[in-house]
Amino acid sequence: MRRTHPVRIGDLLSDFTASPGVSRKLAEARLPEAWRKVTGPVVSRVTTGMELCRGVFYVHLVSGAVRNEIFMQREALRCALNREVGMEVVRVLIIK
Repeated sequence: MRRTHPVRIGDLLSDFTASPGVSRKLAEARLPEAWRKVTGPVVSRVTTGMELCRGVFYVHLVSGAVRNEIFMQREALRCALNREVGMEVVRVLIIK
């Protein structure tokens, strides 16, 4: 459809990123940074991998002590991650 009046690029980008599919993908892309921000530098150093698959967020840690501590707090971390990215993208948090 051809537009008859000029539209600002910022408005077009806002409309594009507000669409449900795009906003969800953007939130998923912010998840690794949200993990670092929510858990802090100590946990970030022992985190070796992260993967989101169908709402399940898999986090690989190399430290057994940190893994146990994170495991005990996984529900609070899941809520904090979803709050940080702005929508519910993590349904289950699996610590490996």
